Amino acid sequence: MPEKLLFFPVDPAPLTMKAGLIRFPHDFGHGDADARVFLVDDDLARAVAEKRKGFADRRSFDRIETPDERRAADEVTAFVRARLADEAPERLAAVDADTGATSPFDALGRALQEDLVVMHAGPDGTGRAVLVHVSFPSGWRPEHVAGTSFREIHGPVPGFPGRAGDDAEVRAAAARSMMDAMIKRGPYVRFVWTVCADDALDHHPDSGLRAPKTTITHFRVERQLTWPFPEVSASLFVIRTFVYPIAELGAERVRTLAEALANMPPEIRRYKGLDDDAIAKFVSEFSGL
Repeated sequence: MPEKLLFFPVDPAPLTMKAGLIRFPHDFGHGDADARVFLVDDDLARAVAEKRKGFADRRSFDRIETPDERRAADEVTAFVRARLADEAPERLAAVDADTGATSPFDALGRALQEDLVVMHAGPDGTGRAVLVHVSFPSGWRPEHVAGTSFREIHGPVPGFPGRAGDDAEVRAAAARSMMDAMIKRGPYVRFVWTVCADDALDHHPDSGLRAPKTTITHFRVERQLTWPFPEVSASLFVIRTFVYPIAELGAERVRTLAEALANMPPEIRRYKGLDDDAIAKFVSEFSGL
């Protein structure tokens, strides 16, 4: 089983909440792995075990309401199976052997280290999450995302034009533009990162696994892919969560991380929950390495 790949998408310059889309595939120094949608590594057993513990009420959601949404779901499900047949056939065998899944999409989600969301444009083009299989959220609630619009999902993000107080048409136009990009262009890859005090994959608010940040011990990264399905007005959103011990990043990366936290704008730091004393201590200790 291959070792877990290291992704370190940290820039010490002040962080902005931009889409940060990179055309997929892109060479990040990992060879053929950078061209794979689904990455299987030595963290597989832990991830699959955690996914199969249960929590179906906050893990897997089907919010399909129309024939168009069903066609989109079937198209995306077929795509995931085809990619697995090419990239990780042993995982497809695990999907087909799973007798505990509630649907074909649930079986796929339970076999992968990635989380999956299917967005459909809907009649007004602003998008809706029609299938959600998320076991490893970074502090958010998948049950609140399922069935909701792209604008509602991203409304809390600093700088997103769907926040309260913005003109309704501005919000709708922004959502349509972003959904249009996800459905008609790409595929794309992007990364988001944070720091935390534990190595748990599941940071759902109710999991009880997220440790208070009394000290910063781990670096958490999401590799996010969007794959377009213009024929069915849909997009697949793939999220792979990686957690690395800070102590294993090396002095240069730790210094870069501390500088990025020091330079992070206050509104983004608050949004990410990185405005407490532990962050200040980490920055003070490591930014001058």
